[in-house]
Amino acid sequence: MQKTESSSISFVSLGCFKNTVDSEVLAGMLKERGMKIVSEYENPDWLVINTCGFIRDAKEESIEEILAALEKKEKGEIKKLAVFGCLIQRYQQELQVTFKNADILWGVNDIDELADAIAGGRAGAYESKKLFLYSDRHQRPAFTTRNSSFVKISEGCNMTCSFCAIPRIRGRFRSRTIPSIVREAEALQKRGVEEMNLISQNSTYFGRDKGKTSRLPALLKAVSALGFRWLRVLYLMPEDVTPKILDGFACTSVLPYFDLPFQHVAAGVLKRMHRGGSYEKNLRLIREIRKRFPDAVLRSTFIVGFPGESGDDFRQLLDFAAEAELERIGVFAFSPEENTASFDLPKRTSPRTSEERREMLLDVSDRNLRKYNQTLVGKTLDLLPLAPWRSGETVGRVWMQAPEVDGHCVVKTVYKESAAPFPVRIRSFQDEMLHGEKA
Repeated sequence: MQKTESSSISFVSLGCFKNTVDSEVLAGMLKERGMKIVSEYENPDWLVINTCGFIRDAKEESIEEILAALEKKEKGEIKKLAVFGCLIQRYQQELQVTFKNADILWGVNDIDELADAIAGGRAGAYESKKLFLYSDRHQRPAFTTRNSSFVKISEGCNMTCSFCAIPRIRGRFRSRTIPSIVREAEALQKRGVEEMNLISQNSTYFGRDKGKTSRLPALLKAVSALGFRWLRVLYLMPEDVTPKILDGFACTSVLPYFDLPFQHVAAGVLKRMHRGGSYEKNLRLIREIRKRFPDAVLRSTFIVGFPGESGDDFRQLLDFAAEAELERIGVFAFSPEENTASFDLPKRTSPRTSEERREMLLDVSDRNLRKYNQTLVGKTLDLLPLAPWRSGETVGRVWMQAPEVDGHCVVKTVYKESAAPFPVRIRSFQDEMLHGEKA
């Protein structure tokens, strides 16, 4: 490990919370090498941008952030710029020309070498020699609130979804060990974390790279024994959800929150997506979950405008979202991505039609959410406080609100930074925002 004289560094982490974990891991490596983590507004010696390269909108956001950083460098607001992550992994050769004034361009692997390059103040040559998988040995400064954190239980993906570039970017699926995850969770708990979120590209596949069956139930049993207030699992591949996996959700402190990205329900569309499931299979899974977990909250994401999606295909999707009464729905218009199987598929849907379909599905989502939120009015729920809101108010989340995607709850009480979750009574709601009072 190469150490350096103390210099300052700031991070911008884009994309999903898996990227947030990666940024924290790199920040920990740099702290070990003598660097000081500061705010982006403190004119740091180094600015590090962790990019997303999943779909067009994410790529555009990353590029805009890099361009803004290069302008800061020209003005002397930062001395050096390092850019790493999915976008660079995916488009390394092109971006070396486009962003030649960046000091370091790095992908998603060889992170120890990246830390050495930054700490040594030199330009590093990215080779992607070894797939990276962090462990509990890596110290992670918190980029989230002190009472909520994420643990990445695996890296990569073995799925062959025709619309997705993640396997090309991140490589084959590789699980961490359960003891390593438990040790990391214990350390975060000692730091004050009340909400533990287990994340992966496909959490249901955990352990199957080392054996025939999922080890997710065993992992949930081990982590739940630590006694977190909330233990949440994100990104369950619906085709892989088995009765034994559902057994794992019965463990103490595991939230009945099911993140199931169905993507579609029409048979022809699913076939072209290289995905399993169907209208009937997905509905059976949902009914089984609701039977076993009466308080379950279900989130799913769907892609509209996929090549060849007919009007009838889309009507099936609308009917399914309404019949399943999904509490949380995310909708994306199809984004044609280079080097994916769907890129050259014929019968592309026009952007205008895709946007119209997206809005129609979001209307169903809004109706489902209003119906669900109405059931919460009058209930007393624990609030995880996150930050001060308006004068004398605190904003936080109740358990059925996952970080960033499900809205917040505002309570008329003064925010206390060290406050643990406390009970609130839900009085009203507006869209995704709940309003309550301290019980």
